[in-house]
Amino acid sequence: MQTRQAIAAVIATCAIGIETTAAAQEFDPRTAIEDRARPEYASPPITVGAFEVVPRIEVGTEYVDNLFASDQFNVDDIILTSRASASVADRRTDREIRLNLSAGYQTFLDDNAPDRVQLNARLQGRFGLGTATRPFVGAIFRRNDTSVIGVDPGSDPAQPIKNTVYGVNLGIAQDLGRITLEAEGRANDYQYDGQIFFQDQSFAANLRDYAYYEGRARASFSSRPDQRFYVEGRYGKFDSPNSTLTAPPTSGNFFMLDRSGTNINLVGGIQFQITEVLSFDANVGYTELSFDDPRQPTVSGLSFAATAYYSPSRLTRFQLRATRSVDDTLNPLFSTFLRTGVSVLGEHELLRNLILRAEAEYTRFSAGELDIDSEQFRTSLGAVYYLSPRVSLRLRGELFDRSGIAPGTQRRALISLGYNF
Repeated sequence: MQTRQAIAAVIATCAIGIETTAAAQEFDPRTAIEDRARPEYASPPITVGAFEVVPRIEVGTEYVDNLFASDQFNVDDIILTSRASASVADRRTDREIRLNLSAGYQTFLDDNAPDRVQLNARLQGRFGLGTATRPFVGAIFRRNDTSVIGVDPGSDPAQPIKNTVYGVNLGIAQDLGRITLEAEGRANDYQYDGQIFFQDQSFAANLRDYAYYEGRARASFSSRPDQRFYVEGRYGKFDSPNSTLTAPPTSGNFFMLDRSGTNINLVGGIQFQITEVLSFDANVGYTELSFDDPRQPTVSGLSFAATAYYSPSRLTRFQLRATRSVDDTLNPLFSTFLRTGVSVLGEHELLRNLILRAEAEYTRFSAGELDIDSEQFRTSLGAVYYLSPRVSLRLRGELFDRSGIAPGTQRRALISLGYNF
């Protein structure tokens, strides 16, 4: 009885706007509202030994007014998509193993693009949780699937091509008192099929095939649980064996030159839980991209990455992110640019079974001394409505606009129905 009275007192305190630690611990500002516990609208997972499995099927239709987001290749289409997926999670407390699998099929009703199979697999494993030594591994495989990328500037190919991504990573974290050392290696391979349409020309998409290798080392120090300082260094290598064009770099053909080169990034940062409802991770440093092709000047400058998470209540969450970096991306047009972007995401639980979501992002791409720039803007509105613990309805509308290189605008409208077994 006393416990129930205490809980009631906490709820009443929150209702009149007074924050308490007990109330704030009921949610984490880093966790998306859709991923927070909602037992009355969640179907129980299937238990298989030490693992929990959540199978799901989803069907949807999407209208796109400019299928490839291109002013030169402007066609609209209606897309029908069916997808089966399964999420597998380990139940043991000393390790974390997660496997997400999905397979889908897309049909373009107006035949402006060939029907295609979508495949996605992602494995994450962390071991030795609660101990001083914690190895971790990961692997990804994607085929024609950009649906899991989310707010990531330059991630959408926006071209009538097929893409395949393979990736692996391996690392280890080691605690030495208040200091934590971490090292990780990563390798991604990007492959493209079909034709790229650019500047009134058509190119074989496999010219943009490339691999990216990266080594990362981090040292961090923490004197209190809610604060951590760190320094980090990354060394990345772009390897593009098929890019053999010899034309001089200009705004019309820069993207088709050999992207092979090296990237160095050195940063210092802080992770800080400011209050129970506000936390952020920010770093600032220096990045440099040097190309193997001597005709392309080195791109270098200030780099930064900052993400803030804010949940004024358990019903609302905001995420603000700002970045400036050179890194690998799925888009074959923009992988070797210095990218500066800012994005904001807002979520609100309007009803217990209705979640609203809004996103906006702005990105600027720069090629340094070549004075080749491009800008893109994307905004979207969406909603998830749980009709029952097993059935959910999703709605999404999106506007995209790009100027400079490969200009184009695009509007999308999506509705889908999902069922959890």
